[in-house]
Amino acid sequence: MKSKFVLLLLFAFLVSCSDSLVHTWNIDKLKIIRENGKNSTYNNIGTITFNKNGTGNNDFNIIENDYEDKSPFKWEDSSDYILLKQSDNESSSRLFKAWIITESSSKKQIWKSTNGKNDVEILVLSRN
Repeated sequence: MKSKFVLLLLFAFLVSCSDSLVHTWNIDKLKIIRENGKNSTYNNIGTITFNKNGTGNNDFNIIENDYEDKSPFKWEDSSDYILLKQSDNESSSRLFKAWIITESSSKKQIWKSTNGKNDVEILVLSRN
């Protein structure tokens, strides 16, 4: 009986972690820390939406770089990381990769990743 209770608590915890991400989030900041010191910060660039069925959509643009992203994606998460990946062969996004979750609450997320060029990217999300 005790082991069933522990399994039930574990399942409830896992479901609650995933459900807290299901929402449309504001992309408050995308910061790129470059090895050469020429860092970039982009504020309030759009939204990212996570659906319960493991799909989602980006809707953001970086005006300074003439970059627009409205890509659909699939997502998987754990307590330590989130994986964003393309949902079809046509879509691509600078966000499609593994992100390490450094802060997670019902109102704010902070994730970090690399871009394969010795740069660190930090994504700050919020919701109302």
